[in-house]
Amino acid sequence: MKILLQSLKNDSMFETVPEFLNFMSDVEYVPFTRLMNPLEVILTKQGSCHDQVMLEMKKLPEMGLSPKAKFIIAVDAYGQGLETHSFVYYQDGDDYYWFENAWEDQKGLHKFSDYDEMIDAVMFAFGQRTDYDKLYIADFMPEEHTIGEDLDTLVDVCMNSAEEYTVD
Repeated sequence: MKILLQSLKNDSMFETVPEFLNFMSDVEYVPFTRLMNPLEVILTKQGSCHDQVMLEMKKLPEMGLSPKAKFIIAVDAYGQGLETHSFVYYQDGDDYYWFENAWEDQKGLHKFSDYDEMIDAVMFAFGQRTDYDKLYIADFMPEEHTIGEDLDTLVDVCMNSAEEYTVD
């Protein structure tokens, strides 16, 4: 068990994005209860979108990438947040890549020619799956979150920098 844990912590566990995406395809989405440690996601092969983002933000830099993450929330007419999602993206050359595993209908690596095109595609897809009145988007900064935090705390932290998303 000690050897397994050491290999899971090894920075070279995944050498390429396709190799990591292949591993992630075995990670089962589970509803959020508390924010998991990335190592828990690896060991249990399950986690919410927020948990998976924590892992992706840890592992993609080990492949020479500079990933960023976003948090999305749909709210009703009364301002109540009802549906959330977090996702990771990165830029490689002139292209942007949306790295998605937790959202079953969108699993995979999606390539875009610019940032706005990518955000519009993600937000359009998210908007299609919800009936709520408004969508908000914010940066998801792993260092601002604590392992074990609940969804209310995660949402509150992310909403500090959230902006309403509108289609131009």
